[in-house]
Amino acid sequence: MLCSTMRNNPGLALTAVVLTLGGCGGMPKNAEEFRQFTLERTRVLGSLSVPKETFEVERPFREVSSTFQKKADECLKIVIKGTSTDKYGYTRTGFSTFKPTFIGNSSKAELHVQLKRSSVTEVGAPPDGAYRIVLDATPLAARRTRIEIYTLSVDDSLLQRTLRGWARGDNLGCPDLTKR
Repeated sequence: MLCSTMRNNPGLALTAVVLTLGGCGGMPKNAEEFRQFTLERTRVLGSLSVPKETFEVERPFREVSSTFQKKADECLKIVIKGTSTDKYGYTRTGFSTFKPTFIGNSSKAELHVQLKRSSVTEVGAPPDGAYRIVLDATPLAARRTRIEIYTLSVDDSLLQRTLRGWARGDNLGCPDLTKR
Protein backbone atom coordinates (compact mmCIF):
# COMPACT_ATOMS: atom_id res chain seq x y z
CA MET A 1 0.00 0.00 0.00
CA LEU A 2 2.72 2.49 1.02
CA CYS A 3 4.82 1.72 -2.10
CA SER A 4 1.91 2.18 -4.49
CA THR A 5 0.94 5.42 -2.74
CA MET A 6 4.47 6.78 -3.13
CA ARG A 7 4.73 5.62 -6.77
CA ASN A 8 1.48 7.40 -7.62
CA ASN A 9 2.46 10.56 -5.75
CA PRO A 10 6.03 11.66 -6.56
CA GLY A 11 5.63 14.65 -4.24
CA LEU A 12 5.15 12.28 -1.31
CA ALA A 13 8.29 10.37 -2.31
CA LEU A 14 10.26 13.62 -2.50
CA THR A 15 8.95 14.61 0.92
CA ALA A 16 10.11 11.27 2.33
CA VAL A 17 13.59 11.84 0.90
CA VAL A 18 13.75 15.36 2.33
CA LEU A 19 12.62 14.13 5.74
CA THR A 20 15.18 11.32 5.63
CA LEU A 21 17.97 13.75 4.76
CA GLY A 22 16.79 16.23 7.34
CA GLY A 23 16.58 13.57 10.03
CA CYS A 24 20.18 12.57 9.40
CA GLY A 25 21.47 16.11 9.74
CA GLY A 26 22.12 16.60 6.04
CA MET A 27 24.63 15.02 3.71
CA PRO A 28 26.88 12.26 5.03
CA LYS A 29 30.27 13.67 6.03
CA ASN A 30 32.22 10.39 5.99
CA ALA A 31 31.98 6.80 4.77
CA GLU A 32 30.33 5.47 7.93
CA GLU A 33 27.64 8.15 7.83
CA PHE A 34 27.10 7.29 4.15
CA ARG A 35 26.62 3.59 4.99
CA GLN A 36 24.08 4.46 7.69
CA PHE A 37 22.33 6.96 5.39
CA THR A 38 21.87 4.41 2.60
CA LEU A 39 20.55 1.76 5.01
CA GLU A 40 18.10 4.22 6.59
CA ARG A 41 16.98 5.51 3.20
CA THR A 42 16.25 1.94 2.08
CA ARG A 43 14.35 1.27 5.31
CA VAL A 44 12.18 4.37 4.79
CA LEU A 45 11.72 4.28 1.01
CA GLY A 46 11.91 0.55 0.33
CA SER A 47 12.00 -0.28 -3.37
CA LEU A 48 12.14 3.42 -4.32
CA SER A 49 15.77 3.61 -3.21
CA VAL A 50 18.98 1.83 -4.20
CA PRO A 51 19.59 -0.95 -1.67
CA LYS A 52 22.95 -2.09 -0.37
CA GLU A 53 24.33 -4.84 -2.59
CA THR A 54 26.10 -7.80 -0.98
CA PHE A 55 27.77 -10.65 -2.84
CA GLU A 56 30.73 -13.00 -2.61
CA VAL A 57 33.51 -13.61 -5.13
CA GLU A 58 35.79 -16.59 -5.66
CA ARG A 59 38.99 -14.57 -5.36
CA PRO A 60 41.46 -14.18 -2.50
CA PHE A 61 40.94 -11.04 -0.43
CA ARG A 62 44.51 -9.85 -1.03
CA GLU A 63 43.96 -10.04 -4.81
CA VAL A 64 40.60 -8.23 -4.63
CA SER A 65 42.04 -5.53 -2.38
CA SER A 66 45.05 -5.04 -4.66
CA THR A 67 42.77 -4.68 -7.70
CA PHE A 68 40.68 -1.98 -6.02
CA GLN A 69 43.77 -0.08 -4.88
CA LYS A 70 45.35 -0.14 -8.35
CA LYS A 71 42.22 0.55 -10.41
CA ALA A 72 40.85 3.32 -8.17
CA ASP A 73 43.64 5.78 -8.95
CA GLU A 74 44.04 4.57 -12.52
CA CYS A 75 40.35 4.87 -13.44
CA LEU A 76 38.42 6.93 -10.91
CA LYS A 77 40.72 9.89 -10.20
CA ILE A 78 39.33 12.01 -13.01
CA VAL A 79 38.02 15.47 -13.85
CA ILE A 80 35.35 15.72 -16.54
CA LYS A 81 34.56 18.99 -18.29
CA GLY A 82 30.97 19.42 -19.38
CA THR A 83 29.44 22.16 -21.50
CA SER A 84 25.75 22.79 -22.15
CA THR A 85 23.83 25.47 -24.00
CA ASP A 86 20.26 26.34 -23.08
CA LYS A 87 17.52 27.31 -25.52
CA TYR A 88 18.46 31.00 -25.19
CA GLY A 89 22.04 30.38 -26.32
CA TYR A 90 23.60 30.71 -22.87
CA THR A 91 26.52 28.29 -22.57
CA ARG A 92 27.71 26.96 -19.22
CA THR A 93 30.81 24.97 -18.48
CA GLY A 94 31.28 22.89 -15.37
CA PHE A 95 33.69 20.34 -13.97
CA SER A 96 32.92 17.03 -12.24
CA THR A 97 35.80 15.86 -10.07
CA PHE A 98 35.76 12.22 -8.95
CA LYS A 99 37.89 11.42 -5.92
CA PRO A 100 38.54 7.78 -4.99
CA THR A 101 39.90 6.90 -1.56
CA PHE A 102 41.27 3.42 -0.84
CA ILE A 103 41.78 2.27 2.75
CA GLY A 104 43.00 -1.25 3.40
CA ASN A 105 44.54 -3.63 5.89
CA SER A 106 44.65 -7.42 6.27
CA SER A 107 41.02 -7.66 7.47
CA LYS A 108 39.14 -5.07 5.40
CA ALA A 109 39.44 -2.95 2.27
CA GLU A 110 37.30 0.11 1.57
CA LEU A 111 36.88 2.15 -1.57
CA HIS A 112 35.03 5.47 -1.31
CA VAL A 113 34.10 7.51 -4.38
CA GLN A 114 33.18 11.17 -3.97
CA LEU A 115 31.98 13.58 -6.63
CA LYS A 116 32.39 17.35 -6.54
CA ARG A 117 30.63 19.36 -9.23
CA SER A 118 31.60 22.97 -9.90
CA SER A 119 28.18 23.84 -11.32
CA VAL A 120 26.18 22.55 -8.34
CA THR A 121 26.18 23.76 -4.76
CA GLU A 122 25.72 20.72 -2.53
CA VAL A 123 24.90 22.17 0.85
CA GLY A 124 26.57 20.26 3.65
CA ALA A 125 28.74 18.11 1.38
CA PRO A 126 32.29 17.28 2.50
CA PRO A 127 35.07 19.40 0.91
CA ASP A 128 35.92 16.67 -1.63
CA GLY A 129 32.29 16.28 -2.72
CA ALA A 130 29.31 14.10 -1.95
CA TYR A 131 29.82 10.39 -1.40
CA ARG A 132 28.47 8.41 -4.38
CA ILE A 133 29.62 4.88 -3.55
CA VAL A 134 31.27 3.14 -0.62
CA LEU A 135 32.52 -0.42 -1.11
CA ASP A 136 33.67 -2.76 1.66
CA ALA A 137 35.59 -5.99 1.01
CA THR A 138 36.27 -8.55 3.74
CA PRO A 139 37.95 -11.97 3.58
CA LEU A 140 35.75 -15.03 4.17
CA ALA A 141 38.09 -17.90 3.34
CA ALA A 142 41.39 -18.41 1.54
CA ARG A 143 39.83 -17.86 -1.89
CA ARG A 144 36.56 -16.13 -1.04
CA THR A 145 35.78 -12.44 -0.39
CA ARG A 146 32.56 -10.67 0.64
CA ILE A 147 31.72 -7.41 -1.13
CA GLU A 148 29.22 -4.80 0.12
CA ILE A 149 28.39 -1.83 -2.09
CA TYR A 150 26.47 1.19 -0.76
CA THR A 151 25.23 3.43 -3.58
CA LEU A 152 23.68 6.90 -3.51
CA SER A 153 21.61 6.76 -6.68
CA VAL A 154 20.71 4.78 -9.80
CA ASP A 155 22.84 7.41 -11.56
CA ASP A 156 25.81 5.53 -10.12
CA SER A 157 24.97 2.19 -11.77
CA LEU A 158 27.98 2.50 -14.11
CA LEU A 159 30.30 2.82 -11.12
CA GLN A 160 28.50 -0.04 -9.38
CA ARG A 161 28.88 -2.35 -12.42
CA THR A 162 32.55 -1.39 -12.71
CA LEU A 163 33.26 -2.22 -9.06
CA ARG A 164 31.45 -5.56 -9.45
CA GLY A 165 33.70 -6.43 -12.40
CA TRP A 166 36.83 -5.45 -10.50
CA ALA A 167 35.75 -7.55 -7.51
CA ARG A 168 35.14 -10.62 -9.70
CA GLY A 169 38.30 -9.94 -11.69
CA ASP A 170 36.47 -10.52 -14.97
CA ASN A 171 36.18 -6.91 -16.16
CA LEU A 172 39.16 -4.75 -15.28
CA GLY A 173 38.46 -1.90 -17.66
CA CYS A 174 37.91 1.72 -16.71
CA PRO A 175 34.38 3.14 -16.89
CA ASP A 176 33.61 6.01 -19.25
CA LEU A 177 32.35 8.42 -16.59
CA THR A 178 31.27 10.91 -19.25
CA LYS A 179 28.38 8.47 -19.91
CA ARG A 180 27.03 8.38 -16.36
